[in-house]
Amino acid sequence: MTKPKITLIDKTIAIVGKVILVKANKGGVGKSWITLQLAHALAKLFGKRVIIITSDNQNNIPHFAGIKKSFSKGLEQWIKTGEGDVEKLRENLYYIPLTAININSDEAENFKIFIESLRERFDYIFIDATPVLNLDDVFLQVADQIVIPTFLDDVTTRSIANMLKNTELEKVKAIVPNRATRCKLEKEYYSKLVQAFENESIYISCPISQSAVISRLIEEGKTLFDISKNTSQTFRDIFIKIVEVLK
Repeated sequence: MTKPKITLIDKTIAIVGKVILVKANKGGVGKSWITLQLAHALAKLFGKRVIIITSDNQNNIPHFAGIKKSFSKGLEQWIKTGEGDVEKLRENLYYIPLTAININSDEAENFKIFIESLRERFDYIFIDATPVLNLDDVFLQVADQIVIPTFLDDVTTRSIANMLKNTELEKVKAIVPNRATRCKLEKEYYSKLVQAFENESIYISCPISQSAVISRLIEEGKTLFDISKNTSQTFRDIFIKIVEVLK
């Protein structure tokens, strides 16, 4: 494999980037949207150089960022050839898509080499991970920190417990309840989550509630950090607190 030829960031700047894996075993929990908010917060508020790579060939993140285009050479090409597509989402924020799901487990070493090349150029590398590819175990290996989005329900809560059985617990830094309502049952699940990890150094964020503000942002292709604080302060504060845990 040719070492990736990323020229977006001057490699002469000394960087040892941190890899943050955003992982959920259950689909539909808002993993990609949460990944984008965290990444943009680091890029915009803290001036960090950030890149997102995805193992989800739906490539929802550019859509959430207001970019509608197709890609021809994604993560699989970077791993196999050392070259591929890179999309600039915002200042200091980049994205590598997935255009096929034919990445084999025997390419794990190439993926690790690719990640190391990104560490040399970016402060933070986010992996928007789905268990579809054969690289799920490798994602866990290369990750420095793990963020787990969840719903406040029985099925998703149990999926977290199952996931943690195969995860280095010290890497798990935050669990992020998403699309929460005000129902009593969800409040009970939130309390159970907090109690379950009260003796661990895992941050349980305030729930991200279902909101017309977020729906409008998705429709307009904007992040929480593209709009005024007055409109989004409650949600921004949730993500800023998560970022502080990850920094």
